[in-house]
Amino acid sequence: MSGVDGAKGKDELDGKRGPGRSGVLSRLRTYFFAGILVTAPVGITFWLAWKVIGFIDNQVTPLVPPQWNPETYLPFSIPGLGLIISIVVLIVIGFVAAGYAGRALVRLGERLVARVPVARSVYSWTKQVFETVLSQQSAAFNEVVVVEYPCRGIWAVGFITGQTVGEVQGLTEETVFNVFIPATPNPTTGFLLFIPARDIHHLDMTVEEGIKLVISGGIVVPPQRSAEEAAKIAEAASARARRIDAERAGEQHGDGGKLDLLKRLRNYFFAGVLVTAPIGITIWIAWSLVGFVDDQVMPLIPDQWNPESYLPFSLPGLGVLVIIVGLVVIGFFAAGVVGRNLVGIGERLLDRMPVIRSIYAAIKQLIETVFKEQSKAFREVVLIQYPRKESWAIGFVTGETETHVQHETARNVVNVFLPTTPNPTSGFLLFVPREDIQALGMTIEEGIKMVVSGGIVTPPDRREAADEGEGDEPKIAESA
Repeated sequence: MSGVDGAKGKDELDGKRGPGRSGVLSRLRTYFFAGILVTAPVGITFWLAWKVIGFIDNQVTPLVPPQWNPETYLPFSIPGLGLIISIVVLIVIGFVAAGYAGRALVRLGERLVARVPVARSVYSWTKQVFETVLSQQSAAFNEVVVVEYPCRGIWAVGFITGQTVGEVQGLTEETVFNVFIPATPNPTTGFLLFIPARDIHHLDMTVEEGIKLVISGGIVVPPQRSAEEAAKIAEAASARARRIDAERAGEQHGDGGKLDLLKRLRNYFFAGVLVTAPIGITIWIAWSLVGFVDDQVMPLIPDQWNPESYLPFSLPGLGVLVIIVGLVVIGFFAAGVVGRNLVGIGERLLDRMPVIRSIYAAIKQLIETVFKEQSKAFREVVLIQYPRKESWAIGFVTGETETHVQHETARNVVNVFLPTTPNPTSGFLLFVPREDIQALGMTIEEGIKMVVSGGIVTPPDRREAADEGEGDEPKIAESA
């Protein structure tokens, strides 16, 4: 019995020691993860900031003349000098662009860029993105709400970006709000919906807590708050909305003199970014594309036909010019009877190759869609009920539904592309009955801008302007 008791006592002693060891390991693991949570965000932020500053310094500092560069007569370098110079230059450009002469120069430059086939598309998209991101009227996310999505009885977290105004509000029968429904775990993409006020339920959590809830997929849940704390959060959200509305009203009425110096400098800085970033990115992309084409084409040109072989300087864009001339010549021959026969023979040969024929068919279809003369890509901005009744979304008509899909539907439907926010290059292709579509008067660019901004940038309602114009005509006649 004593042996049994001894073994039992040993087991009890090990049991007492075991939890102690596991407890220490558990604490160390907890401290380790706590250390990561504390240091990793700060460390990564500083590392990224340092990399960005170094990149800007390397690009900007060599452009500064030696007599104006402090690093030429100082025994040490100045980290961030290029960033400071960039900020000052952007503020100066924004100040100049805010004047009459600056606006005229910007319009002249935009008209020149609009005449260049590829550059105008790049410039338009880049400018649209920067206007959306840096807009002074941007309210971002105002409040966290929950709405029924994608159907009645199922709920999702959303963020109010503002009350719907303009043409979209005019086509709905009740007051609606812009609600951004984010994706998980990437809340930077999702859908912009227009939800009636009665279907919106406000949550007593901050925007940061709502984003954290979405990113974690519901794992990180904010604590339950008292009625007083919830009222403070609601009051802060409404105060923020009132402040933004006041800033908008001040800007619309030209109360710029009331802004302090820092706000003016900030506005000039953003204006400088809006002026320089789109054209700078456009030129950089165009120059990179020209250089890539030249590097691929120039080695194929015989030396006796290559001007650079006997000129003391290079000719940027010569490869692009050679390709354009070659494509024109090929198109000229392909338009004839012999050319069409040769193209037909080549397509029949490719059609006999198992893998190649699929690749060729897909590429040909894509190229025909993009370059077809009748193709208009996005033809019209429309408002549809999505994803349920009494919930609206902006879409773009891409054409008439034909063949298989139309034959399977009992109603006349059209192709509608429903884009995501803020990336309108992805989304869903829907086939919507024509009678369920409400056409909007805004342009394609304005519709894309509204989607990209999450409803923050709203175009004016041109129908109201037309109605006011019609109403003013009799008054003018009477006064005359």
